Amino acid sequence: MNPSVEYISGESLYRPEVVRWRRRIEERYTPPEGAAVAVLLPCSARKPYSSSPSHRRFIQAIKRGAKKRRLVHEVIMTSPLALVPRELENLYPACCYDTTLTGHWSQEEKEVLARAIRSYVAKFRGEVLCYAGEAYAEVCDSLGIEVVAREDLLAENSLKALEERIRRAVTGNRGRGYNTLDALRKIADFQFGSGAGKALIPEGARVKRGRIFFEGEQVAAVSQRHGHLALTLRGGELLRSFSSYVVELSFFPESSNIFTPGIEWAGKEIRPGDEVIVVYADEVVGVGRALLSGDELKRATRGLGVVLRHRKKAA
Repeated sequence: MNPSVEYISGESLYRPEVVRWRRRIEERYTPPEGAAVAVLLPCSARKPYSSSPSHRRFIQAIKRGAKKRRLVHEVIMTSPLALVPRELENLYPACCYDTTLTGHWSQEEKEVLARAIRSYVAKFRGEVLCYAGEAYAEVCDSLGIEVVAREDLLAENSLKALEERIRRAVTGNRGRGYNTLDALRKIADFQFGSGAGKALIPEGARVKRGRIFFEGEQVAAVSQRHGHLALTLRGGELLRSFSSYVVELSFFPESSNIFTPGIEWAGKEIRPGDEVIVVYADEVVGVGRALLSGDELKRATRGLGVVLRHRKKAA
């Protein structure tokens, strides 16, 4: 479990991991196509949100209204991250941040949230509702989004209103909604870039106990520590052409430790801790974790750069 990260000042809006989160939601994330309605919800002190008493109540009301929860896309509004889609709530830093709850949002925070919501609404094909009060409701009001309830959100009459509004929104919709594999594809897109989800998890893939399989081979697993996907060699092969998280070597690796003098090229998107695909002679020879950024991996002339989880054996 990651230790809690404290975001307690206005400067938190510009921490690198926070800016990166918002940028990826805007540039890489696409809402599930099968959802009929989206509900914007307030954050909670407990992380992940779905483990909190308030969100358990919200989820129960949504289930009662929709019958099929997968027809409803749940999105959490929060500062400084702006938006956290439910399927990404276990990813760092959404899974473990802490912020001071004062009930007051700065104008800057409201503008950041409004920008994120506008981007989301432009990509979502269904109806968007808000179930939140205070600054959340104020921002949604300004964007013309219907606020179902803004006070006493845990009161039975408010939850009943949410249930009924969800029921109206999904009435007549016969879509399949979105499933676990769809949610995992969203994680892959967020982690590796747009298009990665369909490349890594094609039609016909299946998931079992957090491990993803395609054509009988495991391609990835969901990390219990930070929610991201850990690749296998087969997963690296599937993603090779769809990801900039690639490190090219000048030698065939004989151990799991890759030192920087042997690195010829690395994707500029890579940050320390990222999952990377290691290539030699245009062949995927390993997958693992970068210890440096992409630029540092290319420039450094000494030191450890990548630690492999899986590597090919020499023929």
